[in-house]
Amino acid sequence: MADTQVGPAYKRLADELRSQIAQGDLPVGSALPSASQLMKAHAVSTTVVRDALKILRDEGLVYGQAGKAVYVRATPEESATERMSLDELTQGLHQLEERVTGLSAPADTAAIDELREEMAELRRSVAVLQAQLIELYGRVGQPYPRDKAPLRTEAPDQSRRAVGG
Repeated sequence: MADTQVGPAYKRLADELRSQIAQGDLPVGSALPSASQLMKAHAVSTTVVRDALKILRDEGLVYGQAGKAVYVRATPEESATERMSLDELTQGLHQLEERVTGLSAPADTAAIDELREEMAELRRSVAVLQAQLIELYGRVGQPYPRDKAPLRTEAPDQSRRAVGG
């Protein structure tokens, strides 16, 4: 690593390793050098190595743990493509949730029953998309951003009932 580079040491090390992965010097499936080898080769601390590997793990390029073995999971291009697909799926899921939430019920009973069936089908579709998103986020080592706001599955009129009354 050249001393002429600017920025924190962990970012420089992450950039160097990312470059080696992109160039094929560290091919997909291969193990990265050990933490001690990286520390010695780049004259950095264990914290710098750990932080650099965290960046690469967050980008979906490597998996494993420092101190154990860390392997190349994907090239930067492959990881970027996966992230774009995840972003597109997430955006589509949000749009579908907004459409489902924004639907209003018609006045006649037959139309209401038809709308309920459509809503049930939309909820099933949203649940399938959400499950696929969670799986994809897991495969690239990212936390699913909507974990704190699960989909509502009860009918809208049931959500306003008082408990115990």
